[in-house]
Amino acid sequence: MRAVKFIIIPLVIVAVVFIWWRFFYIARPAVPPLSIAPDDPLMREATSKAKESIARFRELAAQPNRGIRVKIPFVSSSGTTEFLWAEVLSFRDSQMEVRYLTPPVTHTGRLERLHTHPVSDLEDWQIESESGKYAGGFTMRVMFVRGREQWGSLPPELEAEEKKYE
Repeated sequence: MRAVKFIIIPLVIVAVVFIWWRFFYIARPAVPPLSIAPDDPLMREATSKAKESIARFRELAAQPNRGIRVKIPFVSSSGTTEFLWAEVLSFRDSQMEVRYLTPPVTHTGRLERLHTHPVSDLEDWQIESESGKYAGGFTMRVMFVRGREQWGSLPPELEAEEKKYE
């Protein structure tokens, strides 16, 4: 009976720790949620800058780089339009083939990650140069500003990310 207790008690402890870890520890995001109003003036300005600089985006995309990303609209299964970051796989005239990188929050069911969008759909763009610096990322820059306003300072991961922008 005593040997059984020595086996059961550690198993119960391990189970409790696993449950706590699974449901409370890993469920917390590394970065707190950021609330930005849909009509935020800085965000609107950032989107305008991105759309106005599509020629620069295409010019940089044609040069050697480490990755081309765009922020594009996606209508989820609930009918909600979300803006997802996607990797640009190729350009064809005014179309771009992309792979969605960020999962939609309001979508349920299967999600095909490969899509074709017109270049005019982009809300933002970001190109990582061979040196590791980012061009574009206009909405991301707004998120850094709004993050400082809401949190007082940026988490270290975001501060490091912000330094990559030219």
